[in-house]
Amino acid sequence: MLSRCLAALLAGALSLAAPCARAQVDNLPRLGDASADEMTPATERRIGESIVREMRRRGLVYDDVEIADYLNRFAATLTATPPAAGYDFGFFLVRDGTLNAFALPGGYIGVHTGLIVAAQSESELASVLAHEIGHVTQRHLARMLARERQTSVVMLASLVLAVLAARSNPQAIGGLASLGSTVAQSQMLSFSRDAEREADRVGLDILRQAGFDANGMVAFFGRLQQAGRLYESSAPEYLRTHPVTSERIADIQSRVGETRYRQRSDSVDFRLARARLRALSDTTVDGLRLTRAQFERAVRERTIDDAANWFGLATAASAARDWAGAREALAEARRRLPGGHPFVERLAARIELDAGDPAAAQAVVEAALARFPSSRALTQMRAVVLLARRNFAAAVPVLEDALKLDRGDAGLWRMLSEAQGGLGQAARAHRSAAEQYVLLGATPAAIEQLQLAQRAGGLDFQTASQVDARLRQLEAQWREEQRERRENRR
Repeated sequence: MLSRCLAALLAGALSLAAPCARAQVDNLPRLGDASADEMTPATERRIGESIVREMRRRGLVYDDVEIADYLNRFAATLTATPPAAGYDFGFFLVRDGTLNAFALPGGYIGVHTGLIVAAQSESELASVLAHEIGHVTQRHLARMLARERQTSVVMLASLVLAVLAARSNPQAIGGLASLGSTVAQSQMLSFSRDAEREADRVGLDILRQAGFDANGMVAFFGRLQQAGRLYESSAPEYLRTHPVTSERIADIQSRVGETRYRQRSDSVDFRLARARLRALSDTTVDGLRLTRAQFERAVRERTIDDAANWFGLATAASAARDWAGAREALAEARRRLPGGHPFVERLAARIELDAGDPAAAQAVVEAALARFPSSRALTQMRAVVLLARRNFAAAVPVLEDALKLDRGDAGLWRMLSEAQGGLGQAARAHRSAAEQYVLLGATPAAIEQLQLAQRAGGLDFQTASQVDARLRQLEAQWREEQRERRENRR
């Protein structure tokens, strides 16, 4: 069976990896029957969910709600086009300064923070995301599994290994984007080139239909190729996982030449997101000092990105705990954004909170929410401030309302558990903590929390019934996972 092959390959690979990676081999989902023509969409989704959950548990996912919301809003303009119709996508940030992006099984697309910083326009960023969307819509991974089953298993095994080994070896995350080892890539080089050209074609179609400048793809890949020639030993990660050839660039140029030029201005969100990520790319003392100097030089030169540069300077000053400098820079950013912006107001609230004035922070965030009521980041900041002020009674409904819109946010469940615990609602706190652990892939810990909720008592009949039902569901799920692990060991 394919699942047994994967288990055997992983066992061998992990024997050379760090002990913490070896200990996680049994967490892999089963791939199904090797007699199937290809991996089913449901199986792809399950594998993707498992990998992202493990990445999140290990702290590889960059949980900045502000930037994550921007990324998903931005990507939605691409996934709403006809070429991407009928597919479920999930975009997430990876805390990594290298220039990279990658598609996982099931429509999950990871974007390195370094890619957003390096993109010189939203059309360039869109070109990379559209290319990865193309890999998903063409089901390249599933096709690899169908055509070259043994080689594809090696590729998928090395992908998961990269996730599991990432804690002890951060560079291992680069293996995600390659979807396989060097050996596997060399064996499937022909298919890989075809897949890249196919993703380019689909990506260009998506770019056009979403209203982006298709020349962004040419500019971005051309700059990558030039960087690879100049710095072969330290070429961008994207080059090593998505080889950019002159033939590919010529093909893209030919296709772009067939369409009318379309200019698209970058959004304020993009400029502010880039500035924030630049400011926080290196939070060491020396790193923040250097970043502040770069932003200070930029504001002296009065570039067209003036508001973003002041915002970046305020972000770096706040990270360096220079509250006065942060407030001064933020005031300049506000002056250049007369319509205001939720990114700016969230930073203003964070500055006051970190400076030790939660009352001032609450005043800022309440005023900001009156102007930007749909901002998820501001809503979460409101909950953070309320918890800091120990106003648990006000925090609970804020968090419950937020979870109605996004039940997949582990941070919201953690804060709700804290607020309920502060009110003495032990059973409810354990129940919320259980949902947090489920999202982090820690099923045994979630089961334990639900058992604690049962013993704590104090729940009404309906809620107690929900706890019992959820416990039975997780226990059955855990038994099934244990059964699959035993089968994989045979």
